[in-house]
Amino acid sequence: MSNDQSPKKEVYRSQTFADFKPELSAPGATPERLEHLREHGFVIINDFVDNPWIPILREAGRRVTQACAPENGYDVIDCSKGYVHRAGENEPWAIRGILHPAFKEPVFAEFYGSPDFTGFVKKWCDVDPEDLVMTNILLWCNPRKKENRLGWHRDTTWWGTGESYFSQESRTEGPEAYSEEVERIRWKEIQEENEKRITERNSVGMFLALADDECHELVAGSHSRWRTPLEHDVLLPQSMKDQGVPYTPSWNGTDPLPGQVAIRLKPGEALIRNGTTIHTGHCVPERERNTLSIGWSKWGGPSEEEPKVVDARFAWQLDPAVREALPHEWMKTAWDRWAANHKLGDRLEDRYAGFDIQRIKSGEVVGWRTELERQAAAAGEAWEQYQTVS
Repeated sequence: MSNDQSPKKEVYRSQTFADFKPELSAPGATPERLEHLREHGFVIINDFVDNPWIPILREAGRRVTQACAPENGYDVIDCSKGYVHRAGENEPWAIRGILHPAFKEPVFAEFYGSPDFTGFVKKWCDVDPEDLVMTNILLWCNPRKKENRLGWHRDTTWWGTGESYFSQESRTEGPEAYSEEVERIRWKEIQEENEKRITERNSVGMFLALADDECHELVAGSHSRWRTPLEHDVLLPQSMKDQGVPYTPSWNGTDPLPGQVAIRLKPGEALIRNGTTIHTGHCVPERERNTLSIGWSKWGGPSEEEPKVVDARFAWQLDPAVREALPHEWMKTAWDRWAANHKLGDRLEDRYAGFDIQRIKSGEVVGWRTELERQAAAAGEAWEQYQTVS
């Protein structure tokens, strides 16, 4: 018997929750649901509760999460064919690539193209499968060993030019990009885009819970009002504070934010939200997270622009093997429409997460297995950041 009398560490849990509201049970994009989304920046729907896909997807999610554990390397599934976000000790917390046949779970693609899911998209966006373009799909999970908390942020560029940036790029803007004058210009544009999301509904994405989930936290209403001084302190990068961007020190880095709620989902419930809300993810080993981020967009027609290097998080999706694994011809057409606007970058950072880059530099030729990977594996630690094939 253990004589350890030390107090147990308290497991983090939010103090305030948002739950599904029965009065929002009517399916699709009802006026009541849209008004809730407009006012609060999110809505919880129950359209997939008791759907027979949910337990099947839940078990597939558990298998993928376990297979991506760092001790498995690439032995169970070749996760270098995707993009796995990893926390402390390389534990996965978000897994991209689940449509790739290397992940050995075709059920994700089957559900993605199923009448159950495309039927919901039809109700929300009034678009048929033949008129869709692929977006992305990923699995949220929880690290098994350590608590993982993301920083508070918005899923939009509220500073500088407002243009989105790629995960493999470093931000180079100076303090002027974070001035209040510039921020207010961006904020006006963001508000216009918010209204389009409600009225035009050219896409829909959701966090679909496969198991109980309370990891996503947000500040309700923060998508549609000017930020408070405390929220500015929370969002402003430390580097900009150090360079003299004016702000009011207001937050100690740990206290809950005013208006903060955790979105509490049961299996089959889903969160549809405005990514402009101030939000975070907070997972603990003691509570499973097994949630799909999944959606479709209307195709707006062919682009006249030249294909651009794809964000590293989505590079895996350019693999023709992904296209061939899709179960319907209309899905392959949707892939073609997406792929036509993107091309694969020629640096390791354009293709992989840090875990995979380190494995390549340790001598493993994985992932795309082109000359880039072969040369980097041969060079080892001598291979420099952003280096290309010689």
